[in-house]
Amino acid sequence: MAVISKVRPKRIWWLLAYAILSLALGFWGAFDYWVRIPESEKKFAQYNASTETFERLQKKSDAAPLTTDEIAEYQAAKATKESFKDGIPATIPTYDRPLQLWVYVIGCGVLGTPWCLWAIVKLRRQRLELDGNGTLTTDTLQLDANQIQSIDMSRWMSKSIATVHGTGGERVKIDDYMMENAHLIVGRIANRFDPGAWNTDGTKWKPVEEVTEETPIESGKDATPDSQDSSHRGA
Repeated sequence: MAVISKVRPKRIWWLLAYAILSLALGFWGAFDYWVRIPESEKKFAQYNASTETFERLQKKSDAAPLTTDEIAEYQAAKATKESFKDGIPATIPTYDRPLQLWVYVIGCGVLGTPWCLWAIVKLRRQRLELDGNGTLTTDTLQLDANQIQSIDMSRWMSKSIATVHGTGGERVKIDDYMMENAHLIVGRIANRFDPGAWNTDGTKWKPVEEVTEETPIESGKDATPDSQDSSHRGA
């Protein structure tokens, strides 16, 4: 009987969620990089410039009267300084701009989103089938039973990943985490090469523990009727 393995639907949904999250982080990074950070830097520069002008002209007015232009400059600097009701604008750390660009815009938006979408496309294309004759068919190749040379199970128990090796150098990676029913295909192939180590469902073979035939008989409860009668008669 053939076993068919296709991508697990929840893996598609997870990758789609990651793609949406990466896209959102990319837009957030772009907004910070091209809008928020420049605005914050502009406000910080305006505050510093107005403060410097205000303090300079105020100090000068203590020594001599200000000219008409200086008075207008003083009033403008004072108005700008007072417009920052929340106090000094926050400074932008030096690492903030490259962080937004490389981690969020490029890492998440430019690279992360397409990677997740391409992974979805590749997973939807994947299909494994092992028929009753032991022929393994994938979306790109087909290996008859006599063309399967071995199967690498070194990462199966820890990562749920096995690799089938063909006689012509072919390699078929089977990931049970991503593909449903993949453990049945892996189990059948592994059981064929090493039946003493693997079951056909991909689990490790364990010997049945011997059950001892000698079991203690509890006094009274497991005694025969005759022995119970004898005990009563001897009482």
